[in-house]
Amino acid sequence: MTAKKQKNVIQRVTDFFVSIKLTIVLLIILSSVCVIGTLIPQNESPQHYLQLYSQSTYRIFATLGFPNLFASWWFICLMTLFTINLAACSLNRLPRVWRAIFHGDTVLDDKLLQGLTNVRKFTLKKFSAAQEKQYETVIAQYLNKPALIQKQGGWHLFSESGRYTRFGFYLTHLGLIIIILGSMSGSLGYQGYMQIPEGQTAHVMQLKNSNEIRKIDFAIRCDKFEVTFYAGSQRPKAYKSTLTVLENNREVLTKTIAVNDPLVYRGIYFYQSSYGAAPDSGGKIHLSVKQKDSGKQQDLTLDVGSSAPIAGTNYAVRADEFLSDFSMDNNGKPFSKSQEFNNPAVRVTVLNGGKEEFNKWIFAKFPDFHGKGDQPLDLQLVNFQPRYYTGLQVTYDPGVLVVWLGCIFLIGGIYVAFFTSHRRIWLRVEEKDGEFKAVLAGSTSKNHVAFSREFETLFKSLKA
Repeated sequence: MTAKKQKNVIQRVTDFFVSIKLTIVLLIILSSVCVIGTLIPQNESPQHYLQLYSQSTYRIFATLGFPNLFASWWFICLMTLFTINLAACSLNRLPRVWRAIFHGDTVLDDKLLQGLTNVRKFTLKKFSAAQEKQYETVIAQYLNKPALIQKQGGWHLFSESGRYTRFGFYLTHLGLIIIILGSMSGSLGYQGYMQIPEGQTAHVMQLKNSNEIRKIDFAIRCDKFEVTFYAGSQRPKAYKSTLTVLENNREVLTKTIAVNDPLVYRGIYFYQSSYGAAPDSGGKIHLSVKQKDSGKQQDLTLDVGSSAPIAGTNYAVRADEFLSDFSMDNNGKPFSKSQEFNNPAVRVTVLNGGKEEFNKWIFAKFPDFHGKGDQPLDLQLVNFQPRYYTGLQVTYDPGVLVVWLGCIFLIGGIYVAFFTSHRRIWLRVEEKDGEFKAVLAGSTSKNHVAFSREFETLFKSLKA
């Protein structure tokens, strides 16, 4: 390949990446992709998608990466191309902006004058050192103190403000690039879930939408869990957990967390996500026991897994198992279909002389359900005080701080771009034919209407 052809190829590649058309096409594609990502639920289990779509549709979605769209390889490629385009456009404009900032014209010559729209001319009978100082003072009130340059038999006053505001464009682009890089680095993080019974410690979690177990380098202990309910219902009003971080068997940090107020350690966020009863970890059962033959009634309180005698009889009651939301599978096996107290039930065994006589499930919301009618005892579940577990959402996103940094640059760039401007004023005074010819000119990088009004005011002040 000849040097000329090689140069043409490089030029075509450069023109491709700095093209505004490429920016518009990428923005349209990315906007459409974001709409798809909004309509299709993200990061759900395959079972969830199969409930919403047919198997063939889900297979197409999975092939295209729609279930985890914003981490798919082709979306990352699009964002990379957009980032390169953004950086290329910024660098392409840099020489022109650099010249305007650091090598701008300070002397008003005829060539510069032809390119300015704000120009006013007037005649002075004399131009003394005192008038020069007056002009400096007036111009300084509108911008900054002007510089005086004597050149080619004339006097030139130049003043400017907001020179570096031309970099607002670059701050905005830099902020966008940093946000994109931070978002893409978020794919290096993870999100999981862990359950910790009150008083116990855990150092492993299950990753979201998979059965993979991941170990963290420290342990989390649930010191206390508290939940309050709305009056007359089991609907939770508020719940919170007191967590302690343990590292090398040493307490490092303790914090009481609530919803949207996480514990943060080593960049890992532990959010209060859920809670539930942990029957394997204990809890107290409150029963009402009525003897059918004598009509005597008494209350019993016992822990799950323990038994208590019924006074005046050979009977004892043992609490075997508690389910917060009782249901049965297709094989007739009881299970709790949720951790909410929608249908609390306890399985008890009645002992007579130490031998099992019968067992049954007792339902808090269905107290009249007693099973066999020939049983000697009528049992009702009055209340249950569970030993709760706290459900924690564990999130590690290494790009969070990067995104925040990008947001700061973006907001700063937007402010500079929209609310500030680079404004310049030139005043040239030349002596011709015994008179002093004055030319006042000005320019601004934006907000031209407001600048024109100020320029007219300045002109009248100088002429006066």
